[in-house]
Amino acid sequence: MIFFYLLILFFSNFLIGAFHNRASLIVSVSAMIEYASFSIFFLLSIQNKTLKNSIFVASIIFLSFELFLLYFNNVNFDFWAALFSTILIVIFSIFFFYEQINSVNTNLIIYNSYQFWIVVGCIIYLTGTLFFFLYTSNMKDRSLSPIWGINFVFEIIKNICFSIAFIVAKNNIRKIATQNLEDTNVFQKPL
Repeated sequence: MIFFYLLILFFSNFLIGAFHNRASLIVSVSAMIEYASFSIFFLLSIQNKTLKNSIFVASIIFLSFELFLLYFNNVNFDFWAALFSTILIVIFSIFFFYEQINSVNTNLIIYNSYQFWIVVGCIIYLTGTLFFFLYTSNMKDRSLSPIWGINFVFEIIKNICFSIAFIVAKNNIRKIATQNLEDTNVFQKPL
């Protein structure tokens, strides 16, 4: 799911460069895809039915609201959509950590989970760039702002966290495969 999100992000950045006159529409659509990707990730990661239902209902309401604003509103950046999407993703992150803390099956070392790194990347990126985007929301061309580097810093941190998540997931799969091979080795275990 996160790999799909990263592909969409790359593709939307390409489209913004190619179709600069439609950049606000591309940014709005990519923001909806970003929110939907993160929401689907949390739906797949959280096991509690009540929390899953809360995420699902909140996401349907928010995406409907966002589509309504996209269709009827012609502003470059919507303050309320950015604020609510960030708040919802942070709340979903709290749900995730709440479930991890209260789970009996959870490893004591939570950072060995790829999901942990994705959630940390989401929190750092969204909370770090929220006020930056709110500050620059009235600018005609945000990319000309000298403080645009703040966005790049948080993008890099998010991508580092996602890269760690991919590495941890790969190592966990390799560790499980190795354990399965060790369990089936008849030469090491007596019959």
